[in-house]
Amino acid sequence: MAKIKPIELIASMSGKVCQHGDTYFVTNRQTGRVHTGRICNPSNLPPTESQSEVREKFAQRARNTSAWMQSNKPSGSQPKGSELYQKALEAYKAQHKIGSFFGYIASLIDDDGNVNLGNGHNGSGDMG
Repeated sequence: MAKIKPIELIASMSGKVCQHGDTYFVTNRQTGRVHTGRICNPSNLPPTESQSEVREKFAQRARNTSAWMQSNKPSGSQPKGSELYQKALEAYKAQHKIGSFFGYIASLIDDDGNVNLGNGHNGSGDMG
């Protein structure tokens, strides 16, 4: 397989180029590797009950992650973010599997909005 060094335009792309396209771009921001994929046979059928359930679980996880990020991010009172945010950011930077901090937190968050970092570093922050 050929290896290229992408120009900044390609390296910054994520998702579809246009809504009618079937080619997706994903860039791992830590390694700079660009991956592409293509949907060969998209389904035109309405989603099944189990597919709808999975989509709702995914949407709920994304909402929980957004709420956690919002409540723990750096702010005026906490310029570096909450203690849990700092530990999560440190753990994220130490790994190279997941390319975005949001995705890393989404992989660790549970249904109740708690992030489990292991080593006794658990919590939800102040999602109130």
